[in-house]
Amino acid sequence: MQMYWKPVYFHIRRKGHDVEDAKDLTQQFFTVFMERDALRNVDKDKGKFRTFILACLEHFLCDEYDRRKAKKRQPIPDVSAAEAQFDRKNTFEVDWATALLERAFLRLKEQAPREAGVVEAQMAGKESIRDLADQLGATEANVKVMAHRGRSKLRAIILEELRQTVSRPGQEQEELTDLFKAFSL
Repeated sequence: MQMYWKPVYFHIRRKGHDVEDAKDLTQQFFTVFMERDALRNVDKDKGKFRTFILACLEHFLCDEYDRRKAKKRQPIPDVSAAEAQFDRKNTFEVDWATALLERAFLRLKEQAPREAGVVEAQMAGKESIRDLADQLGATEANVKVMAHRGRSKLRAIILEELRQTVSRPGQEQEELTDLFKAFSL
């Protein structure tokens, strides 16, 4: 569920709620979601998990609009980092894709920090293979191998993350397509 925190928060912000209100509503949504054991209502044959989350969120926001009563705020995740990434122009799909990639890259950094560093440097386009080799005390060929391994591991992690949200084996490829579509909007 942690992977969906930012997309839910951003969706609520896009609905016109200020930062504090969005924090409260995001926390309240996940609390209600878990208390109602909403996952038992997931029908794997009816679609994507993120579509289910978005539908639940829309229902929650409608219900909340009807009964809007202040609730004492409880400790919630720090939104300052999330707020810096907030973009009103994004969609729930883009926020989902971004959160998934962030999560996958964090896992890559934990599992293979050197490869992650090389992939990150190449994505930023700041340093040449030669510069990276000098920094790492490796040959250029070794850096190229690290980059290849890092990208391969990152792909595997992304697919693993997607497998956790689909109902049938093989659907992760559809989700991967949706991930790429989200960034082409």
